[in-house]
Amino acid sequence: MPLVEAIKLALAQIRVQKLKSFFTLIGVAIGVMFLIAIVSIVEGVGRYLEDDLVGKLITKNSFELRQRPSIQIGDVDESEWRSWRGRPRITEDDIPVVVAALPPSARWAVSAGGTLTFESRYAKPRRVSIECVDGAWFEIRNMGVSDGRLPTAQEYELGTPVVVIGEETRKHFFPGLNAIGRELRIGRVPYTVIGIAEKQGSAFGVSLDKFSLVPLSHIS
Repeated sequence: MPLVEAIKLALAQIRVQKLKSFFTLIGVAIGVMFLIAIVSIVEGVGRYLEDDLVGKLITKNSFELRQRPSIQIGDVDESEWRSWRGRPRITEDDIPVVVAALPPSARWAVSAGGTLTFESRYAKPRRVSIECVDGAWFEIRNMGVSDGRLPTAQEYELGTPVVVIGEETRKHFFPGLNAIGRELRIGRVPYTVIGIAEKQGSAFGVSLDKFSLVPLSHIS
């Protein structure tokens, strides 16, 4: 049947069966809208996982060399845990070997973390996670500050006791105050707050803004 005749026949059927044609059109429109909604939701969830969740916990296009995994996925039996605990600790002597294996264009940083008691004259002491980092860490993590500044190259080299804190840390130890330039005692050692890190939000309902960052060489 010629195309023109087919179109005429289809239009004639639509005129004859107006109600059926109307419901058919509505069904097709709902189906298309539903498909578009599903695609949008899937893409939105994908962007959230990549940028807002995984992107904040694990830096894109990067890897971490650790003594044992920081995130446990799947079943791990006791023998596997024992093997992880038995691994030798990573030391500064291992850094040149790892760096030599990286491509010239790769950026790298060294960090060491833990939890210590923090004190300020404006709030009760609290244990807070602390990470000691070197200069490239902020670039790799794509983290800046909302107030103040990051440590300078000289402060990294000299191990100056300065600290960049997360928003939740600021709220607790300096409620209603400008924290920049104030003293924060970390493990009884006085540090000067020089920056407030950009808000990191939360993951699985847990705030990602309860942290502090200090120059690595200060504890080396």
